[in-house]
Amino acid sequence: MTSSQRDKGEGAEIRIDGSRVTALLARLVRTRSENPPGEESAAAAIVEAESQDLSLDVEVVESEPGRPSVIARWRGRPGPRLIYCSHIDVVPAGPPSLWDVDPYGAEIVDGRMHGRGSSDAKGCVAAAFEAVRALKEAGFEPEGTLELMMVADEETMGFKGAGYLMERGLLGSDFGIVGEPTSLRVVTAQRGASWARITTKGVAAHGSAPERGRNAIKHMAEIVLQLEETLPSDVHPILGGANISVGTIHGGEKVNIVPAACVIEVDRRSLPHETREDVLAQLNEAVGRARRRFPDLEAEVDLMFSGEAFEVERDAVTVKTVSQAVWDATGAPGKLIGFRGASDARFLVESGAQTVLCGPGDIALAHTARESIDLHELEQGARVYALSFARLLGVAS
Repeated sequence: MTSSQRDKGEGAEIRIDGSRVTALLARLVRTRSENPPGEESAAAAIVEAESQDLSLDVEVVESEPGRPSVIARWRGRPGPRLIYCSHIDVVPAGPPSLWDVDPYGAEIVDGRMHGRGSSDAKGCVAAAFEAVRALKEAGFEPEGTLELMMVADEETMGFKGAGYLMERGLLGSDFGIVGEPTSLRVVTAQRGASWARITTKGVAAHGSAPERGRNAIKHMAEIVLQLEETLPSDVHPILGGANISVGTIHGGEKVNIVPAACVIEVDRRSLPHETREDVLAQLNEAVGRARRRFPDLEAEVDLMFSGEAFEVERDAVTVKTVSQAVWDATGAPGKLIGFRGASDARFLVESGAQTVLCGPGDIALAHTARESIDLHELEQGARVYALSFARLLGVAS
C-alpha cells in the first residue's frame, strides 16, 4: 500500500509516504527490544542506520553495555533547539498464547498493524523518521537544530535512557516533543511518579504466645489503611486527583512465628503542585497516624525515586504549534489532555525544555496482548511531526 499526504502551507510540498513509514515500523516491531531485561541493541541499530541514511549526525550513548540510546541531529542555521524523544524499548510480550497473532510478526489486519511496540512507542519512532525524511525531500533546512533522541529503558522509568542523557547534560533545549501513544491528542500536563519502600520492624515470638513479640505485619496493615488518608483532596482539571497504590508486600518467615519484619512497595502519583518533599512527608504522616493506634510501631520510609509532575501553559509555543499541526494534519482540533502515567517527558521538563507529548497510537492498547496501531493514524502522526518540526524551527525552503 502506498499513499501520500500533502501540505503546501510551509512554502513547499510535504509528502508523507504511507508505505515507507509502515515498512520501517514493521522492521522495528519484528525486532525484539523487551525491557526488562533490556535488549535494545538490535532496535538501536535500525534507528542508527535510518539516521545515517538521512545524513543526520549520529551519536550512540550507552548507559551500560548493551543499553544504547541513539541521538540523531539535524543542524541548520542558528536558531532554537528542539528535542524529539521517544523510546525503542517495549514491555515483554508475555506468553504467545495470549495473542491472536504473532506478537513480533507485524501482521496487518484491516488497516492495523499488530504487535508489541506497534503503538508504544515504535509507531511514534517510525513517524518521526518519516517526518524528517519528508522535510528533507521537500528541501527544508531548519533554523536551529532538531535532535531525535530514541532512547532505551523508558518502560522501567528511563534512568538508563533519557535519565542518563540528562545526567550527561545532553537534554537541555528550548522545545521538547515526546512521542507516546496519545491518539494524536496533545498532552500538556503529566502526573508525577514516586516509588517508596516502607519497612516495619517487629520482634519474633512463637505463634502460640504472640504477646511476647511485636507483629510487624499487623503494624504494616495499619499503615496501609492510613496511606490514602494522607492524599491531598484537590482535583486537577485534566489530571484528576493524586493516588497511591501498594504494589508489593513481603513479611514473615513461617506461619507459627510472629513476624519480625514486613516490607511494602508503594506507587504514588502526584499533581503539579506537589514536590518530592510533599510526597515523603505524607508517607511519614501515614506512619505517624498508624502509631497513634500502635505506639510501639517502628517503621522506616525510603523514597526510592521521585519524578515530579508538570504542566505547560496552554498558550505556550509548543502547545499552540503542535495543536495546530494536529488540526492541519487530521482536520480535527488538537485536543489538550493530561497524562496519568509516567514518561520521559519529565526529564526534558527538568532540563528546561517547554515540552508536550503527542503521538499516534492508543494508550489503552499499550502493554496488552491486543496492541496495534491504525496505519492511517500512523501517517497522520508523521505529518503532525513534520509540521511541528518545521514550524518550531522556523524553516524556509
